[in-house]
Amino acid sequence: MTGRKGLQKSGSGGSGSNTRMDKVISECRASVRPTERQAAKAKRTADMLLGLVEAGSARHPEITDVELGGSYKKGTWLARPEMDIDVYVRFDPKTSGERFKRIAINVGLEALKDYEPYMKFSDHPYVEARLDRNTLANVVPCYDVTEPTGEWRSAADRSRFHTDYMTRKLTEEMRDDVRLLKAFLKANGLYGAQIERGGFSGYVSEVLIAHFGSFEKTARRFAGIRRGHVIGRAAKRFDTTISIIDPVDGSRNLAAAISEQNMVRFILACRAFEREPSEGFFDGRRARRSLQKNSAERRSLQKNILTVRFGFTPRAPDVIWGQTKKSAAKLAKHLEAGGFTVIRHASHVDVKGRRGYLFALLASTAIPDAYEQCGPEFHMQKSLDAFIQKGVRDSSMLWVDSQGRVAALKRRGATSALRYAKALLNSKTARDGLLPAGHATGPEVQMGMDGLEGAAKDAAGGLVLTDASIVRLS
Repeated sequence: MTGRKGLQKSGSGGSGSNTRMDKVISECRASVRPTERQAAKAKRTADMLLGLVEAGSARHPEITDVELGGSYKKGTWLARPEMDIDVYVRFDPKTSGERFKRIAINVGLEALKDYEPYMKFSDHPYVEARLDRNTLANVVPCYDVTEPTGEWRSAADRSRFHTDYMTRKLTEEMRDDVRLLKAFLKANGLYGAQIERGGFSGYVSEVLIAHFGSFEKTARRFAGIRRGHVIGRAAKRFDTTISIIDPVDGSRNLAAAISEQNMVRFILACRAFEREPSEGFFDGRRARRSLQKNSAERRSLQKNILTVRFGFTPRAPDVIWGQTKKSAAKLAKHLEAGGFTVIRHASHVDVKGRRGYLFALLASTAIPDAYEQCGPEFHMQKSLDAFIQKGVRDSSMLWVDSQGRVAALKRRGATSALRYAKALLNSKTARDGLLPAGHATGPEVQMGMDGLEGAAKDAAGGLVLTDASIVRLS
């Protein structure tokens, strides 16, 4: 599904606006393009890395080829603040899944042994290492699929077809526009497909530029986009806010990995950029993540943040991040069931320290002891009879309200959010259902942010901040 359906004109436009946008884009395009010195250094590093992986692969007949891939191969990499260099290790499709994983890990760890390598996970493990302060290396296995049939054996099987497609599709100017889009996403906290971020991947950036033709057209189209719009040719229907179809695989919706929150934040950032273009949209140091005028109110709201800390046994970062995000949503549901109003919730994982954090911003840390519960409509006789019989046993009083509904006065077991959460997590059954499997220590429960540091403090504090992409539209 392609074309203009689902798009509308947005913003005031006008020649003045266009002139300003052209000027900003032109100036920022030069700043995101790697210099000749950076390109030469990247080539030396990529050649060295490729040689290490080729040497480690030589003794494994299951490996059919080793090649560079990713943004470096496609010429869309950003030099700052860091770059990734991906090496793909292609396996004979007849290789079993067990040998595929084992050999790939061994090759990656051996090739990167001088750089303190570690394992990461997608739908299968791969090896990563930091070659220097600004360069990450990834050794990723995939099966040597010769045609894009859609019968992929691993998530990385599409990668060589992605590279071939983008190499053909993107002009030099479009490659710079991909870099612009990446810088825009990074500066606004929207870049990164990791599960903890739920943002836009580098490949999504390439797909958008390849589809719309430039950064300016992408920003303008998203500024006026409508819910349900499909970008690309889809082989089936999807239910995401916006669908972004993989041009190599029409049954794959790249937007499925982007949170609805981040999709809407991107749309708002595009509207704000269209309305008032500036270099700050591309510079993370100048594009503040959030704004808050009333610091006293912010400090007061921080006291309403329920914090749960727990330890966990070693596991893959993507796994524990996914589990912890689900736990934060479960905690919010439990609190709502107890009568507390949860305004926002969040989570954080300290992978090295093996500590997880759940946060819930509450409208109030205490709620009334008594509350009203309404029964079924009068014509639902059996259900209403059961409600009345139960109310006679355990309610303070029963009455018919002004809407003609039978109501009961109930008493809460806990009116303090802190006490309620502690009681909940002291129950082994509830605790095991709420926290990630294999949680090792804790949990510790408190109100407020005392004792939080670094990224955990930022994650909690973010619950009481106004998003800059919204403020820019005011």
